[in-house]
Amino acid sequence: MLTRADADAPFKDALDKALLSFRCSPDPDIERFLHEDAIPYYKRKLCSVYLLLNEEAFFDGRLQIDAYFTLSHKSIIAEEVETSNTQKKKVTGGFADKPILEFVLIGQLGKHVEKLDDGTTYRADISGEEILDNAFDIMHQASLLIPSRCALVECSDEPKVRKVYEDYRFTFLQHDGVHNQYYKII
Repeated sequence: MLTRADADAPFKDALDKALLSFRCSPDPDIERFLHEDAIPYYKRKLCSVYLLLNEEAFFDGRLQIDAYFTLSHKSIIAEEVETSNTQKKKVTGGFADKPILEFVLIGQLGKHVEKLDDGTTYRADISGEEILDNAFDIMHQASLLIPSRCALVECSDEPKVRKVYEDYRFTFLQHDGVHNQYYKII
């Protein structure tokens, strides 16, 4: 008799292979998260993990991850945010005295980038804007069921990384001592 576990085994094997074949040579932490933490985080309900698959490979019967992102929640104590009251009002929808700022956190965002043996670099054919478009599509849909006002990203000080978010019209909120935090109204 075929059980659900047996039926899922080929898909699970293909998914495991796709997760482990994802590369992000510019940022090993992005790669490591997908290899080691994505499934445990998802199972523990710490975040949702969204895989953006290569369509051509998919129609050939293979799972190839071009990019991924995660979504979860983040709360920040308003008093600990080193920004103006005007910024806090934008985040809260005009509530200047709200003690907690609530966000949908784009916790991880990565694109397949791999250094090949011949010295060239393979980059998945997807832009940061397209990845963020997918994330915001999901946030808009979710916000119809559970209202959410702002998205938050936390990123390094790397100019190319900051530029992706700034070009997508995220607004700088603060540097929290570790990351630059940017927000955008959903």
